[in-house]
Amino acid sequence: MAEEQSVGPPPLARTPSPSQQIRWARTMELGYASSAESSAASRTAATEPLCFRCGKSTGELSGGAKISRCSRCGTVPYCSRECQVADWKSGPGGGHKHCCAAYKRVGADLKLKTEDDQRRAREDVFRRIRFYACPYGVFRGMTLGRGFLFVQSPMTLAELSLPIPKLPCGRSMSGPRAVLLHFLTLGEYDQELCRDDFEMAGCRAELKEAIESYNERVEIVVLMRFRCGHIAVGVSPLVPEYGVCASLGKDYYEGQKAAEGALQLNLDDV
Repeated sequence: MAEEQSVGPPPLARTPSPSQQIRWARTMELGYASSAESSAASRTAATEPLCFRCGKSTGELSGGAKISRCSRCGTVPYCSRECQVADWKSGPGGGHKHCCAAYKRVGADLKLKTEDDQRRAREDVFRRIRFYACPYGVFRGMTLGRGFLFVQSPMTLAELSLPIPKLPCGRSMSGPRAVLLHFLTLGEYDQELCRDDFEMAGCRAELKEAIESYNERVEIVVLMRFRCGHIAVGVSPLVPEYGVCASLGKDYYEGQKAAEGALQLNLDDV
């Protein structure tokens, strides 16, 4: 099979309007970043690729056929043109047509190689959870006062940024892609997060400034931390708007003990 597996025009990138964009104040990599990301990448790279459509490996193909990769993203494997054509529009996540750019971004080694790739990945993750995260943050803020939404995950940013829970090698991810949300004050950040991980104090100045200056009627402060050690502080527009967030937060969380602690989301269920 030749490298002609690209089918149809590439999907148009949807650029958020300026009013919907997150203003990032600080990003950094914690000391364990390289080892965690390298471990995930090496496991993916060392795994024999399977056809994204039918799941066959090279050893299961007849006539000397081999697994080839999509020529657009250079990442996703297919055993035949027929499988790629079928997967282009009707695969998981709406078909590879809608996932191609995300897989190109992480590559076959499952790494985000540029700051722009990391930014887009962070925004893709937050965009998927914001209709739960923003009402939760507004509701908690009405009780605790000014603070920030702490978003963390036991997965790497590269793993979470993919539209579907499928690795570049064609195999399903081993577990759910969980995201844990807390709403914390700056005092709790100092007493809990920085006490448990002193490196987290590296973004305190930017976090403090964001908490003191954001407009809680239209924005929410976000601190994101992933297993790969990637950290980011930003200010996101509230989506939906404040009144809707307040109403939803009250409906969802008022009277629930869970609302006083963490909110866990499965990225593939939201």
